[in-house]
Amino acid sequence: MKPFAYYDPNLAVDRSGTKLTDFQYDFQEKFTRFLTSRLSDGIAPASAMAATAPPRRGNYWLITGQFDRVSQGSRFLRSFAGFGLGGTKLDTTVVIADMSGPTPRPFLVIRTSGGSNAVPLLLGLPRSGLTFDAQRTAREVTAAISEFLYQQGAVPYEYAVAPRRLSETAPARYDPRAWVHPSAP
Repeated sequence: MKPFAYYDPNLAVDRSGTKLTDFQYDFQEKFTRFLTSRLSDGIAPASAMAATAPPRRGNYWLITGQFDRVSQGSRFLRSFAGFGLGGTKLDTTVVIADMSGPTPRPFLVIRTSGGSNAVPLLLGLPRSGLTFDAQRTAREVTAAISEFLYQQGAVPYEYAVAPRRLSETAPARYDPRAWVHPSAP
């Protein structure tokens, strides 16, 4: 897995200069750790590689991606006002490529969208912020890969986990057999 790139026009954080560069690097590293850990626990052994390292050839998948939107929102508004005010936003595009041929062959694209809209601090400690969003996104990407593997017959039903869809309010674990991949005939 390579560290995700940033789509700079949609990067809204309260830092600039070297602090922004440090934030970007730290967030990339944090997200990479969350995703490789989730993938290793739920799918197959995963490891991170340097952004400049040439990808390995062979029976591997290469996971690359981009942070399409990163917005830190307002911690103050999330904590004290709540009701979605000051919410964070994290949108990603993930591309998974088969590395067994002479050139990488992308076979799965996953897009995630979400954010933290916490309740006021008076009601308890909110689970919000970009770290929470990175953890949620890692869960969703892993679940989408698990669902894809189930649909391909590589994972039995009892081990498959499906991601939530934008229109769903049910828990993330549901019958993946009820969803048909968009590329299916």
